[in-house]
Amino acid sequence: MGAIYGFTGPPEATLRRTMGESLAHRGSSFACYDEQRRGTVAYQSHHTPPSSDPIAAGSLDVGLFSDGQQVVALAGFLTCGQTKAGLAGLLQRYRQEGLAFVRELQGDFVLAVLDGPQLHLVRDGSGARTIYYGRHAGRFLFGVEPKALWQSPGFDKRLRAAALAQYLTFSFVPGEGTMLENIFELPAGHAVTLDPGKDPKMWRYFVFEDDQHEEDGRNHPDQWWVDRFRQTFARSVAERMPANESPVVFLSGGLDSSVVTAEVARQSTKPVRTFALHFGEKYPHELEYAAAVAARCGTQHEEILIRPDDFLPRLRQMIWHLDDPIGDPITMPNFELAQRTAQYSNRVFNGEGGDPCFGGPKNIPMLLSHWYGGVERDDRFRERAYLASYRRGYEEISRLLAPEWRAQIDERRDLDQVIRPFFEASRPERFLDKLSSINIRLKGAHLILPKVERMLGAARIVPLSPLFSEAMIRLSFQMPSRLKLAGGVEKVVLKRAYEDQLPPEVIARPKSGMRVPVHFWFRGEMKRYARKILNPRHVRRAGMFDPERVKQLLNYDTQEGPGRYGIRLWMLITLEMWRRIVIEGESP
Repeated sequence: MGAIYGFTGPPEATLRRTMGESLAHRGSSFACYDEQRRGTVAYQSHHTPPSSDPIAAGSLDVGLFSDGQQVVALAGFLTCGQTKAGLAGLLQRYRQEGLAFVRELQGDFVLAVLDGPQLHLVRDGSGARTIYYGRHAGRFLFGVEPKALWQSPGFDKRLRAAALAQYLTFSFVPGEGTMLENIFELPAGHAVTLDPGKDPKMWRYFVFEDDQHEEDGRNHPDQWWVDRFRQTFARSVAERMPANESPVVFLSGGLDSSVVTAEVARQSTKPVRTFALHFGEKYPHELEYAAAVAARCGTQHEEILIRPDDFLPRLRQMIWHLDDPIGDPITMPNFELAQRTAQYSNRVFNGEGGDPCFGGPKNIPMLLSHWYGGVERDDRFRERAYLASYRRGYEEISRLLAPEWRAQIDERRDLDQVIRPFFEASRPERFLDKLSSINIRLKGAHLILPKVERMLGAARIVPLSPLFSEAMIRLSFQMPSRLKLAGGVEKVVLKRAYEDQLPPEVIARPKSGMRVPVHFWFRGEMKRYARKILNPRHVRRAGMFDPERVKQLLNYDTQEGPGRYGIRLWMLITLEMWRRIVIEGESP
């Protein structure tokens, strides 16, 4: 999974070394760095890059190149024929075009360019890889995970009040901010210039909203768009297809992973392996749909059972790998599935991207609210409806936070303002596309793709998300809305494009999603575990939450609140364990 990291200012060998050690799980077999008088950039990986040309040779995580004056480092991979000139070619393009050259880059990558005192950081358009930065002790520091930045001696790891409210609302921290005051996440499709003595200068280079409903495309028949979808998606899969090994796909049984499986199987010249997981026969699952897809596509299929006794011993390790906390229970199945399938391949396909790009069902309540009301139409009605649509802890903020934290929260500033700019933007024009833009740029780039990248990276696996490539995002905003959501039917274009390659029951069924049965676990197998982590003594010492409200959640006191206690308990446990590891320094 590779890592890039470094800092501005004079060389400091100890800092460079400790930053690299904090990212050793991303690669320790190979490491290189370049120390300039005004900055240091480093790269490390589990794979030794080919000495000739790491990009052109198809390296999973590329490397670093320096000409003695300027340095470029890239972790990830580039697509669309951009690899021929290698890292030296990227540096040459930077000299010729400045940072504007990144507009032409596509793939899953993060990039750093050191040019004298200036350090430029770039994140790919969809957000498949992450990069963080912050200022401390007169330096800018950066790394692919926040833990690299903490290695600067004396770094102040202070919780950010707004981030607590955002985490409870979304189950992740959206946007540029993180859970800590002094660390920032570069948004997807953005570049930032860090120059000592100046404020960071950030700009967005991947703008897909302007592609909306091209004038010459509105009159195309639906079949034209279906064919274009298949062509674009086939190319997205081909660009990620491993050359000399059998492809592996995480196949849930839902439409998105089924479409990926069908296209991978169509293109592959080698047997395809698929893996589905479940939590036991007594809990809802999609095994029959996954099995039907596997049979139709001719894959070697395996079902994996996951129970609390299996993952609880590794839960702290999983949260340490997440770094910035993510409270969605789906992180755990991603982590466990990766641990059990790593023996088969170091890159795995998944179906992430179908919902945010092509009209998932969670858009329907927002559209109904937009058209018909359903909440009081004050100046916040869209924002409140969207925040509540996550069905996490939005209604819990005032009850759950301790008074000293609650007093620091301003919902208009800390929550509404995260999403209001999307509603007020002139492009895209249509409300469904505004929702898609929010879901791609916030949920996709700060939850969906990062949690997959972290959880699979913990097992040295590179995730491949062909539905979430830059080309697929652009296509989503070019095609008519009726091909994404029509008459209550979501992802119309996916269903029409692959109806001849998938079982009819998979095409016709409504989306159900992977339901992690935390609601049942916290009343059964995980009851003691939850009470141990969230006992009143720990809650009072942390000072973030009201112990009485936590106690009500643990008791499943359903007469006094809105329910969904399982997801809220998972979020609290994740955050509490993250706090102990990061803030208090406990071992993972």
